[in-house]
This record gives sequence, C-alpha cells and structure tokens, in this order.
Amino acid sequence: MTTQAPLYIVYDDREFTNDENRSFVGHRRYSEIIFQRRKLKEYFQESIQPFSNENLFHIGRNADLTALRHKIEEAEQPPALFIVASRAGIAANDNFRQLIARLPYAECSFSDRTFKPLLVFLKNGHELIGHWDQFSKMPLHLWEHPPANLEKLSSVDTLDLGKSRDFLSFMSGSTEARHFNQVEIDAFYYTKRSSDKKKMEAEYRFYDLVPESMRPWLIQPFDFQSDAKSASYKMLRYYLADAALQWVHDAFSPTSFAEFIDRLLFFIAERPRKNANKSELQACVNDLFIGKVDSRAQHLLELQEGTKINQLVSVADPQFELNTQIARYKKLLKKFEKDFLPGYLAAGHGDPCFSNLLYDQQRYILKAIDPKGALAEDDVWTHPFYDLCKVSHSVMGNYDFINNGLFHVAMTADNSLELHIHSSDRSAMQAVFLDRLQRQGYDWRAIRLGEASLFLSMLPLHIDHPNKVMAFVLTAKHILDEVENG
Repeated sequence: MTTQAPLYIVYDDREFTNDENRSFVGHRRYSEIIFQRRKLKEYFQESIQPFSNENLFHIGRNADLTALRHKIEEAEQPPALFIVASRAGIAANDNFRQLIARLPYAECSFSDRTFKPLLVFLKNGHELIGHWDQFSKMPLHLWEHPPANLEKLSSVDTLDLGKSRDFLSFMSGSTEARHFNQVEIDAFYYTKRSSDKKKMEAEYRFYDLVPESMRPWLIQPFDFQSDAKSASYKMLRYYLADAALQWVHDAFSPTSFAEFIDRLLFFIAERPRKNANKSELQACVNDLFIGKVDSRAQHLLELQEGTKINQLVSVADPQFELNTQIARYKKLLKKFEKDFLPGYLAAGHGDPCFSNLLYDQQRYILKAIDPKGALAEDDVWTHPFYDLCKVSHSVMGNYDFINNGLFHVAMTADNSLELHIHSSDRSAMQAVFLDRLQRQGYDWRAIRLGEASLFLSMLPLHIDHPNKVMAFVLTAKHILDEVENG
C-alpha cells in the first residue's frame, strides 16, 4: 500500500520591516504587526488550523531551517511544501483559507506571482533541497531567480507589505468599522456608508460649515448619496498611515513625535474661536463632560455584562465602582471649574484621536478624518478642551493600546486589579506633550480630567469586548489619582 506524500506548510518569518514601512510600524518582524487587535502571525495560524502542528514550520532562525530540512529528507515520499512569506498581506482573507483547504489536492507547483513570489507551492519538496544554500540565506521572494516552471495562482491576491503602497492599502482596514458603518476603499477613493444617515450627512456637511482656516487640515468629502437604508460620501484616498498605527508599533522617536505633536497642537491652537459667556460654556460642560458621562454610565449599568464588570472591579477595589468614580470625577471637576470656563468656544473636530489622524513623518503631512460632523454652523462650535482631551487619551491614556488589545489585567498581591500596557517606555514622548500643553497655557490636570470623562463615557460602546471595558475603568481611576495628587 502506497503511503500518501506529506504536506508541510512553511511560514518564513525571517524578514524584518524595511525602510519603506519602518516609519509606519518601527523595526519588527512582519509577523508582529498588529492588524485589528491581533498580530499577523495569529491570522496565519488561524487560517491553517485544519493542519496539525507536525505539518507546520515557523521559520524564524537557523535552527528552524535545520528541522525543516530534516523533515523533508526523512519522509518516505517527497513531501509537498507550501511556503508563505510573513510579509504577504493575507489576514482575514477567505480566499486564502479556501486555498489552504485545497492544498492536499493540488496537482502542480504554483506561486502567487512570477517575480518575487510570496506564496509558493512545490509539489516535490526535494526541489527546495537543491537550492538549500540559497534558501538558508534568504526567503524565496528575495531570490534574484525564483523557482521556475510554476503555475500562476489566480484565486488569491496577495499584497506585498514590504512596499509602502501595498502596506497602506492592507492596513487601511486595521481599524474596525463600527457595526453601523461600512467602508469601501479602492485605488482612488475612500467611500464611507452608514445606516445612520443623519451622521453621514453631518460628516459630509462639516467641511463646508467649518471656518475656512480649518479646511487645509481636513479631507474634503464629496458625492453625498442617500437612500431608504443608508447614506454615503466619498473622499480622495491618501496613502498615509494613521497615527495610532505608528504609535502602537513604536514608529515614533522622541524627535519625530515632537514634530508630529507640534503640528497637531498647532492645528488645535489655530482653530477659530468665538466669545462665550459663562452660561453658554457651562451648558457645553454639562453636555460634553457631565451629561454624556451620566447617560453612558446609566446605559452600561442597564446591560447585564456591564453590571457584571462593575461588580467584578468593585470587589477588587471599591474605588473602581463606576458611580464612585463618577462622584469623584464630578468633585474634581468642581475644583477645576474655572479652567473649564475659559471665556470662548472653539471650532472643533470632535474626535482627533490618533486613529483619525493621517500622518506622514517624512513630509510632515497631517490630515484629520472622521469629524463629529455638523448640520448647522452652530454645531461646529464646541468646548476648546474637548479636542485636546481626545489627543490626551491617545498620548497619556494608552487608548490605542487598549483598543488594539495590547494590554492585560492582573491581580496584585493585595487582590486588587492592575492594568499592564504592552508598550515600550513612552515617558519621554508623554513629557513632550505635557510640555507643549503648558506652553499653550493649559493646566495638564484639567485636560486629563476631561480625558477621564472620555474613558468613563465610552464604556458601553465597547461592551462587546469586556476586557477592554475593564481596562477603561482602571484607566479612569488612574487618571483621577494623578489629577488629585498632581
């Protein structure tokens, strides 16, 4: 009886990011890039689940190559090999999963492209042994002359993450759209569609309603469409990485971050202002910094999962309990009341968190996307702190790390809870941000207090990720501690 030839899947993870994309994600293996809260290697592992661990080879060092060669040579029949470069953009790709399922039935060798192939299937794995010296030195896609006589694979389109255009095309879906949003992207346009037609119209009209001096920092929308079910608009596509992607991947140095934050805070400082009396400002504070916190907290505690989380954190430390934190927050807000009544309103973007800021470190291009929107000119004006608080919750509050799942919550020795962010030391860059706030005349404690309100008010919006909600609760308390002791 003939033994069936084995099939080995090889994930070639020897390559690190190159100069083209290092400004986006820093120096790391391609497999370590975060895409929608997971590393790219995790998507690959998920795609090949039908195969056992004995069939898989993750090549990251020379010892892994030795094990692979031994496995190929000891097989009774020449094994088939499917070699995947870690720089191949294939995450969450249904066609790739289907290809993996069909591999045992493949009858000929193939690759995804003729030159510099990122996916290569060799029906006879001994062909690779004949080129082992070259393979041991570099992945297949770096060879000057790739394996010959390979059929062209047509069912899967792969992007080469080593090319900036392909990388940005791939990563354009790195931030998941909310359930009521749909994003369509092609080579020229970015089309946003939503069942929330009023919000789509507000985002579309915002550009024309804001003062002219703000418009160079925004991307102009066009082609607004509305039907019975949804509304949409288009924008020109910019091949820029968002700041959140760069932030969580350590792509900023203290110098490049200072250049970025200087431009961002210049944009915020230059927003047009209009005088406002105390009652107008107090109404704005009540809406953004009090009413939103109260209504969202009530919403969270009406949810079964929200109540469970609140009970869990309260058992660890009564100071984590949501209503206790809100009472403490309001007491501090009263203490800093004068800071929140500066005598004017500002034309506000409404949500300049890092994922809504496209930035090119080499050319210093900054574009803000996804504004809060406006249906009338009065809707443009907001509290001058709000945009700063949104920036602060990315810089100081680690929002983007939490949002990308780069954290864990641990139990301390005294049975309390502690949040650990999976990040390098960012204290130097955070100090730059605080220094720039002080230069512009802001008390960092007031801005961080407003930041705490963001974490408290966003809790029910992330209830589908309970661990994230818990991290936001812990972050809010940490901020209140800093403000109170600062």
